[in-house]
Amino acid sequence: MTTTIVHPSIENLQQFSGSFNIEKLLQSEGILPWLLANGWKHDDESSLIANIIDESTSIDEVWDSEEFDFNALPDELKEKLNLIFEHFYL
Repeated sequence: MTTTIVHPSIENLQQFSGSFNIEKLLQSEGILPWLLANGWKHDDESSLIANIIDESTSIDEVWDSEEFDFNALPDELKEKLNLIFEHFYL
């Protein structure tokens, strides 16, 4: 078994995202770690998405957000977000 020590930078988080235990990420506070582990860059857009998800009370409320047009995202990203929403809200 190989142990890899990953320093806690955004670049390393994205590079090693395939190695993370998603169940543990889902238990972390807020949704931003989940977004970053799924390839989202740490920028204003991902922070805005995380805030909308954290403050919403349902999947529908997120999709209907006036702050961000989730439907304008490419299908691949919408699918990833939908999986995140299902884990976060169910």
